[in-house]
Amino acid sequence: MANLLKWESWNESKQDESGQDYSPSTDAATSSKGFFVALRPSLKHARQYLVRTLITSLGMLGAGAAAQQSSVTLYGIIDLGLEYDHVRQNAISGVVPQEATNQSFFGMSNGVQSGSRWGLRGLEDLGGGLGVNFVLEAGFNPAQGTSAQGGRLFGRQSTVGMTLREAGRVDIGRQINLASNYFLSIDPFQEGFGQANIGSSFGSTNTARYSNMLLLQATPAAGLTLGAGYSFSTELSAIYAGEQSCISTQSCPEKPGRYNFISTHNMRALTLGAQYSRGPLDLAVGYDRLYGDASQEASSPSPSFWVLGGAYDFKTIKLSFAAGLARDGFANGQTQGTGAASSSGLFSASWTPGAVLFLPGAQASSYLFGVTSPLTSQVTLLASWQMMQPQGVLSGDAQFKSQQIFSAALTHQLSARTNLYTYASYAQNFAMINTADSFVFGVGMRHKF
Repeated sequence: MANLLKWESWNESKQDESGQDYSPSTDAATSSKGFFVALRPSLKHARQYLVRTLITSLGMLGAGAAAQQSSVTLYGIIDLGLEYDHVRQNAISGVVPQEATNQSFFGMSNGVQSGSRWGLRGLEDLGGGLGVNFVLEAGFNPAQGTSAQGGRLFGRQSTVGMTLREAGRVDIGRQINLASNYFLSIDPFQEGFGQANIGSSFGSTNTARYSNMLLLQATPAAGLTLGAGYSFSTELSAIYAGEQSCISTQSCPEKPGRYNFISTHNMRALTLGAQYSRGPLDLAVGYDRLYGDASQEASSPSPSFWVLGGAYDFKTIKLSFAAGLARDGFANGQTQGTGAASSSGLFSASWTPGAVLFLPGAQASSYLFGVTSPLTSQVTLLASWQMMQPQGVLSGDAQFKSQQIFSAALTHQLSARTNLYTYASYAQNFAMINTADSFVFGVGMRHKF
């Protein structure tokens, strides 16, 4: 705009310095030269008017852009390391017969502290506190150059939604449930480090992702968030164990997740939660209920999962606690170790990682105590103990026994975006299976971009 004003002033001064007489001549009506000379003052005023109009328009466009800004951010994490994992289990007969296992693994691990990913995050400010947002996030294995989440294009998250400042937000698409979201800051391992994270004993917090979900979150008071979501089809796999008649032969049908035309033929999910986070205090509660495919004979009753917990940061140490209850099944079971390699011979709590086990009468109580302590400005200690106790129809079978997991890790921050880590975790009676033990130790590096 300044250049336009400068150009106009310079042009006028050049005309003034030319010394030419631009006043109309007496014979302008009969001379073509006189006609154009007479027209010059009108052209001058027209040019000035156009320049002023252009400046005003540019100013209005600038004001509009300031009120309605938009941004798109490319981000991601690459997490790679080396891992040693050993599993052992005695041969057992019972509800779930198992052969003896004694195996070791040493090799490269991926996504230990945080799942490797890349994504796009967008925001458009509509003014008045209203905004539109989207997230497209894909998981991948950098050690192999392959996609994660079953090869989905954006398997970690793909949502679009709207936010209203100081009121709440609505998000639609594939996203994690509320328990996984609200307990991320309570778990010392922030739902990472494989079997060390809270998801080994609390399946609903194991980064459970529901497709086709409508999620509403409100912030009625400072630090308080309330949420409710419903998935029309989670697209999770399901194992319908019925009255356990199929368990002894391991022939229970597993139904892959799909999006069927008949609504009740889809596995649907309800997720509810509340979080209070202010200052050093963090409290959360989550509830999930999964509704099975009605075309399956053993699709009811519906498994449900409660979890509540909190954390308090004393500056020198942060203490965490969580307790939960699973009924009529288990969800989204964590693999032993960090899942770096398959076919270890050990079951997960839901038999198949990422699946849902429908098992009427089965229950489990879970507990966690955690510690996070900054040892120096760069080094942080993470540690936790967790337990999962079999109850209901599982309590009367000697094959099932309480799971206990002891875990610790050290992270060393090299910069704001890069850190090193080392970790160790020992699980006794993993997935509540008697004598199933898992030990894992590893080192790695995580880089954010």
